[in-house]
Amino acid sequence: MVDVGRHPNIELLTMCEVIDVKGYVGNFEVTLRKHPRYVTEDCTFCGECLQRCNVFTEDEFNVNRALRKAIHTPFLQSVPRQYVIDDKICIHFSEEECQKCLEDCKKRAIDFSQTVEDEMVHVGAVIAATGVKPFDPAGLYGYGNERFPDVITSMELERMMSPEGPTQGKVIRPSTGRPPGSVAFIQCAGSRSLKEEELAYCSKLCCPNTIKNTLLLKEYHTDIGIYVFHNGIRTSGNRQERMFLASRKQGVVFVNALPEITEGHVLNFTDPFLGEDKPVRKQFDLVVLAVGIVPTAKEMSNVLGVPLGKRGFVKEDNQLSPTSTPTNGIYFAGAVGSPADIKQCIEQAGNAAVQVSKHFQRDFAELSPIIAKVDAEKCTGCGKCGNQCLFGAIRIEDKVTVITEAACRGCGNCAASCKFGAISIVNYTDKQIRAQLRAALRQPKDKIIVFACHWCSYAGADFAGTSRLQYSPNTRIIKTMCSCRVTADLIGHAFALGAPKVIVSGCHPGDCHYLDNNMFTRDRVTKLKEELRSKGINPHRLMLEWISAAEGQRFAEAVHKMERLMVDEDEIELSKMLFRQSKETKKKRKKAEINP
Repeated sequence: MVDVGRHPNIELLTMCEVIDVKGYVGNFEVTLRKHPRYVTEDCTFCGECLQRCNVFTEDEFNVNRALRKAIHTPFLQSVPRQYVIDDKICIHFSEEECQKCLEDCKKRAIDFSQTVEDEMVHVGAVIAATGVKPFDPAGLYGYGNERFPDVITSMELERMMSPEGPTQGKVIRPSTGRPPGSVAFIQCAGSRSLKEEELAYCSKLCCPNTIKNTLLLKEYHTDIGIYVFHNGIRTSGNRQERMFLASRKQGVVFVNALPEITEGHVLNFTDPFLGEDKPVRKQFDLVVLAVGIVPTAKEMSNVLGVPLGKRGFVKEDNQLSPTSTPTNGIYFAGAVGSPADIKQCIEQAGNAAVQVSKHFQRDFAELSPIIAKVDAEKCTGCGKCGNQCLFGAIRIEDKVTVITEAACRGCGNCAASCKFGAISIVNYTDKQIRAQLRAALRQPKDKIIVFACHWCSYAGADFAGTSRLQYSPNTRIIKTMCSCRVTADLIGHAFALGAPKVIVSGCHPGDCHYLDNNMFTRDRVTKLKEELRSKGINPHRLMLEWISAAEGQRFAEAVHKMERLMVDEDEIELSKMLFRQSKETKKKRKKAEINP
């Protein structure tokens, strides 16, 4: 951090928060809110003001296990090297009487007149690294309600073991202030749980952190007894496994069981090596809960306009770009996208920096030619397309949809959702797709129409071909960028032209290159299959299949399955008639809505 503060090409803005981000790659407008420090850059960090201040509060950095003053430094290595006044507890801001720090400051660096200021900066790219916070285990194992005072969290133990911590590096029992003779670590405290108030995932850091702490405790207290209660130790890589083996060699006992705590810090557990019928009771002086990590990206997500996954972490663009968000020019690093250790955070930061550097190698940005276009004469400004867009590329101005081309990914979901036909995708317009359908169905007998997304299922079909897998020669593939581009009208148009069978294929759920757009496809196809059933048409003539780029065999099997489906001529004629009638009805309804 010191090197960052001294670097000539880095401007470090502290006491700031990002409250708004607008624009697109190469042209972001970021609004910063600067909170007052009440100490100017003239501060020499002499400490005289700190000695005079006698207002104390709990120290957040030391997990409220120590006290700090109203004028303080957040932590010893903080940059810049100057103090901060906490206006929430400083009595000057409530009574306007105390000015001891101001009176004793020889450099006159105290300035109580500072106020909150907003500033707009223009940047070309953004990297979000908001980090995580530890899970609050209040109520678990007697923690947080003063029931068992010697139950602490792994974060509290970390601060105890730090030379700059509240106990100057000495591990003590909070109840007595004396060193413990025995310590129990309980893993997965609130993690890997099905309860809504707890974490459903593995935080990845807890097991290696506990193993490291057992080695440190054994190094300074060789006679201390240590038990680790776990639900399966998870280590990754050669180094972590060596540490685990070294910890066991030092005499640390690992028990594959999660215990209960009773009065006197007695742990009741069943050791699987002793048998299920032999419960064990063992007393410990100190119990450490290895708590997981909780994402803090929700507020940042709202500001940047990037979506979150189900667990609260930022959703990555796709697996091939692990630090990219769906918004071009916005990246993330440091456990923002998923739990990560220090090594992974450093790797992510380097990857994100490389991604950003690509934008500054030239004076212009190359955009994909496959983007959305709006016909202003047809657009009514209803805003439905904006609600469907997951990339923030659509806004409404003067009751007309406007596309930010630099943010548009060309998936086609907006075009599929517009019932007025006001949006089209360049190179994948409805007119072009229908022309392909007409060409493919000039002789519709036994034809199988396959709508295939560019990234996965089309590549899967190509893989089937290069693998020499046999499937029906009557298969006709219509490529789209995403399966969400395939509307019910396009499927209906295929049936109206006499297509006996239609397959809509896309990426597997969770692997879509356009976030969760394939879920829109699933909903549309499910709804259309119900419509087919209600009209007396066999719904199995329409298939939805998820096919990855490596699943050429799956593509061939899907075609074989449709090939075996028997469809008589009468049913084909019925579907042709019904969808042609439906098409005419929709045209009349659309004209009536545009010209009421």
